[in-house]
Amino acid sequence: MTKPYASGGAYLNRMTQHCKGCFYDPKKRVGDDACLFTTLYWDFLDRHKETFAKNHRMAQQINGLKRLSDLPELKLRAQEVLSGLDQGTI
Repeated sequence: MTKPYASGGAYLNRMTQHCKGCFYDPKKRVGDDACLFTTLYWDFLDRHKETFAKNHRMAQQINGLKRLSDLPELKLRAQEVLSGLDQGTI
């Protein structure tokens, strides 16, 4: 495999029917109504960017991190989401 496969909420919304009627907005990364998949996708890329930077097929996604002005808030939201998943509240 040359390209890891992960996706955010916008892709899931576009390619599946699972998002219909969902409270969360797949276009948002932060906030109470931000899509959990979108938040965790960008957090995952940020946490593993050094590893992914070695793969030329991931360059566009890693470069996308540079445009995220809300990255600090996103990282906090990701911790809230992961904690909520661990506790069974999400």
